[in-house]
Amino acid sequence: MKKLYFFIGTEAELMKMFRVIQEAKQRGYECSIISNGQNDIKNSYYLGLVGGNIDVDLTEKMPDQKTATNYLKWFIKTERLGVKVMKQEKARNREIIMIVHGDTLSTLMGARIARKCDIEYMHVESGLRSFNWFSPFPEEIDRYFSSKNSVINFCQKAEAAEYAAKTFKGRAVNTIYNTGIEILYNALDVIDKEERKSPLSEKYFLTAIHRQENLMDGKFMRNTFAKIFEMSETMKCVFIYHVQTKNALIKFGLWDKFEDCKNIIKIPRQDYVSFINYVIHSEFVMADGCGNQQEFYYLGQPYLIMRTEVEEDSEGLGWNAFCFKGDYSKISEFADNYMAYKKPRVIPDKLPSNIIMDAIDEYCGRRG
Repeated sequence: MKKLYFFIGTEAELMKMFRVIQEAKQRGYECSIISNGQNDIKNSYYLGLVGGNIDVDLTEKMPDQKTATNYLKWFIKTERLGVKVMKQEKARNREIIMIVHGDTLSTLMGARIARKCDIEYMHVESGLRSFNWFSPFPEEIDRYFSSKNSVINFCQKAEAAEYAAKTFKGRAVNTIYNTGIEILYNALDVIDKEERKSPLSEKYFLTAIHRQENLMDGKFMRNTFAKIFEMSETMKCVFIYHVQTKNALIKFGLWDKFEDCKNIIKIPRQDYVSFINYVIHSEFVMADGCGNQQEFYYLGQPYLIMRTEVEEDSEGLGWNAFCFKGDYSKISEFADNYMAYKKPRVIPDKLPSNIIMDAIDEYCGRRG
């Protein structure tokens, strides 16, 4: 039986893969976790759920200051280290497969390391495209080149699987839903068991703005926050606070008004369960993140996407989610009609982790 190496760069990747790793272990696979340090996962709750160990540690090159230049240096140095280490791993365990996830720099790094070491690899969360190389950036580039030489591309919907089957040489497998649905329902179970209530006693909308392409755009920041200030006059706003957001608000002269606005409740970044608790009790979410779009679709939560480009077939678009695409008048329009985007929760017939491991079983049985 082949040994599985899970290449993990971010906390989100670990969260979305923990059920796959658990399922692989239950089926008798020997599994190793590779960490490259894009996020520090050593103390992650979800690492504990899969055994608590980082088996291949590539984190030594991660810089203290996360600038674009430092990220590039980290990528080059860590990839070089990864190739050296994985060649040694392959010499000890010739029958191995690497599994990468998502669309981060780490996803691309894992795929490149596997290719340079002549290791077969598989890509989870493949196939989605915006067909604009620079939006979302660098995710669009990361995902495409991570899928290009994967032996199996696991795609979360039929359209993505059809695209991957036509575009890449590896097999495309439709997992029907993203693996994030499993961590989401794990969080909902915790919320139910702990009987968590709404964080506020009144209605609120939830907001987070943190993408670099938005934080660097003065027009976006001024127009978006003008709308947030306006909407907070009729409904409380809970704003998830990022340090980089504060720096942008200061840069564009918005910080004092933001800090003084009593109708905006500022909260720090939350653990996942607490974040989902804020989401399910909110009226709608207004944010610019990519990954959370999937959770909001599964929850049926109204979501105003504050991006100019999204993948054409991404989850929930036109259903529970609406992309403003640079039209600031659409923000008020959405806020006035958000209940039209409220949908029932999605309940999967078969879990993505089972579909993924069924395909890996088949692949290993055929080729192992």
